[in-house]
Amino acid sequence: MRNQNPQPGSRYKDSHGAVVTVERVEHNRVTFYRDGYQHPCVQPIERFMKEFREVAP
Repeated sequence: MRNQNPQPGSRYKDSHGAVVTVERVEHNRVTFYRDGYQHPCVQPIERFMKEFREVAP
């Protein structure tokens, strides 16, 4: 799945083990929420795909 853009509702993990949930993907940006954090985070798709790995459902 590394070649696909993240999909809304999919979950990813960063290198520290923190889990995030993708909210939306628009204009080459990924908006996501970190578990336990109420505010959205935004990153370019390229950076997101380098720093996060998809978590199996």
